[in-house]
Amino acid sequence: MRWIIVDIYQGINNFYSGWIWWNLFLAFIPMLLSFRLFRRKAMPPFWFALACFGTALIGIVGLESRLPRLKRFAFGVVRGIQTADPSTLLQLLWLAGVMVIALGVSVWLFKQSHTRKLWLWWIGLVTFIAFLPNAPYVLTDILHLIRGTSAGTIKIWVVAFIFIPLHMAAIIVGFEAYVVSLLNVNFYLQQKGLQALTWPVEISIHALCAFGVYLGRFIRLNSWDIVVDPTSVLATTLNTLTSKRPVAVIFFSFVLLTVLYWVMKQVTLGLKLRIHYARTGQNALN
Repeated sequence: MRWIIVDIYQGINNFYSGWIWWNLFLAFIPMLLSFRLFRRKAMPPFWFALACFGTALIGIVGLESRLPRLKRFAFGVVRGIQTADPSTLLQLLWLAGVMVIALGVSVWLFKQSHTRKLWLWWIGLVTFIAFLPNAPYVLTDILHLIRGTSAGTIKIWVVAFIFIPLHMAAIIVGFEAYVVSLLNVNFYLQQKGLQALTWPVEISIHALCAFGVYLGRFIRLNSWDIVVDPTSVLATTLNTLTSKRPVAVIFFSFVLLTVLYWVMKQVTLGLKLRIHYARTGQNALN
């Protein structure tokens, strides 16, 4: 029994760095936002608060793997300030401007109670769209499994019975967060009498997320770069859209997202219907 624990422990130390938890944390953010924006009554306040607490715990656990990157960013900013680097100073000025505008808008919203909820909804919608690509991004995390296990330093049985099930479960759960988010969008459109927009909205979101996944996986951009460094995001976007190879990769990602979403959507709705049958005492086989 001891050698089993030792093999698992060594495998985790050689390979696992906490990125699973961090990526799941980012995938759950848009799903939680979707419940608040599009389907508020579907999740009671207590369960929503509990889900937020659980997501925060996942983020805290996963943050450890991101600390070296945060330290490098902080050291880079400090060096930029010390050397009076124009790009760093401009970036700090931009962030200060964003914070002042956000503070001013917040104060104005709370003074204007009749428009507060509407503006907060739109701010939430923008945040939802910015973070949504993080959910299907977990599909690309299979690369971590390939890189981590291809060196041959981890026992085969640990890879087969521990890492592969663990990573597949994380990928499925993360992508399910994407499916649930879009189902909540669909519910909102139906409630507003906009059923005809369901398919165009889904396709548009798939295309947007495919582009976001490319920027995240290959260019290594993050959702918050839109605020932190918008000029680089804009330049990268224009360069990507005018290059043939990135467009081909994005198109392939779009097709993959569309197909997998359709499959998982049917599974999710089927499970929901099965639960409904069980609660009402109906036989699902009839």
